[in-house]
Amino acid sequence: MMLKEKAGSFSLVLERPFTPFPIQHLLLSNDLDILFNRGRVPIATWKKEVLAVQTSDANCGNSGFATFSSKFSTSLGWKLLNNQNGDVKSPMQRNILTPQISQVVCIFTEEDPGEGEWAHGSFPIDEYVKALERSRGELYYDHSRGMSYSKITEQIYVGSCLQTEADVEALSNNVGITAVLNFQSATEAENWGISSKLINESCQKYDILMINYPIREGDSYDTRKKLPFCVGLLLRLLKKNHRVFVTCTTGFDRAPASVIAYLHWMTDTSLHAAYNFITSLHSCKPDRPAIAWATWDLIAMVEHGRHDGPPTHAVTFVWNGQEGEDVNLVGDFTGNWKEPVKASHKGGPRYEVEMKLPQGKYYYKYITNGQWRHSTASPAERDDRGNVNNVIVIGDTASVRPSVQPQKKDANIVKVIERPLTENERFMLAKAARCVAFSVCPIRLTPK
Repeated sequence: MMLKEKAGSFSLVLERPFTPFPIQHLLLSNDLDILFNRGRVPIATWKKEVLAVQTSDANCGNSGFATFSSKFSTSLGWKLLNNQNGDVKSPMQRNILTPQISQVVCIFTEEDPGEGEWAHGSFPIDEYVKALERSRGELYYDHSRGMSYSKITEQIYVGSCLQTEADVEALSNNVGITAVLNFQSATEAENWGISSKLINESCQKYDILMINYPIREGDSYDTRKKLPFCVGLLLRLLKKNHRVFVTCTTGFDRAPASVIAYLHWMTDTSLHAAYNFITSLHSCKPDRPAIAWATWDLIAMVEHGRHDGPPTHAVTFVWNGQEGEDVNLVGDFTGNWKEPVKASHKGGPRYEVEMKLPQGKYYYKYITNGQWRHSTASPAERDDRGNVNNVIVIGDTASVRPSVQPQKKDANIVKVIERPLTENERFMLAKAARCVAFSVCPIRLTPK
């Protein structure tokens, strides 16, 4: 943002920064360096001839922020502005990692205010720098900028939701998309003002196969349970030589997660490598733990109830009793109930035991001051002899017909372990993933 030399109480040229810029790096720069960095400094000055980062009594510059809105903030305004600057991009270049608009937003002066409104204020630069550090890596979805997408392979594209018939036309004519795999729910589309009916009709018009399979936004458990069927659908579409556009509302989470899972499960690529590959091509932040959870769920399909390999999950067993108790944990995982593990006191009535276990079903109990007891805060079952034991089921079994049941209340905390798979686990994963894919009808694209 720089000042335009015109008369009046205020006169600004507003420019959109590429990304939040670490302005602390400019504190040692001179005014000439700053001028050459025009458009990349997300701070503002006014009533001065030169952009000043440092505030001082000598120049009386006001470093701070400016908020601005104008007719150019609409999508039509952006298009008009780009046309004026000769910076119109081909739809084939609409990668989310590249700037989609000209950096100049609008020239706004007191003499020619147009339809704009603006306000400003001051704040300490060090606080601004700390805020930038906290927001590093965060993604922000701007629906008004329209659909954006990235090319992953010749057959796979990932991006944000279809908003208009023009988006469908662009995908068909410029990219050659023949199928859309959409994870956006009807409620989400309605909330964003998108007509699902119009989008579906547009896809039919341009001979694009539209498949809607809603996954709840921000729901890690729902993503985990539905990923296997998503990957099965994607594989079926690719086998039929479709060029597929995988999408959700923002293009940040569910869509890239399904493509990462596809690469991990179907191409024998490690989760780490698949994640880095997708995030290097498409700006996104998919739910990585959900993919790891779903991976172990898939392997469980062909394990027959017992995992043969290193631990898959980290479990925190929690006992809430009384302060000063001597608490030990014993169960199937402690030498067949013969080797109690002492719990750590975490303050107040809370005691914890940290363990890493392979997925499966385990029975356990607590020994408090020499007495064998079960926790009422965790699930329990009665055995054939009438003894009540706590029970924990670590992991689950994947299915193309996922039943998302309410999870049982449990004081224990289970987290997934992401690690390189053993040779046997890779074989089991490949086998299970193809079982899921073959469970999808190639004609109706529904579970068999």
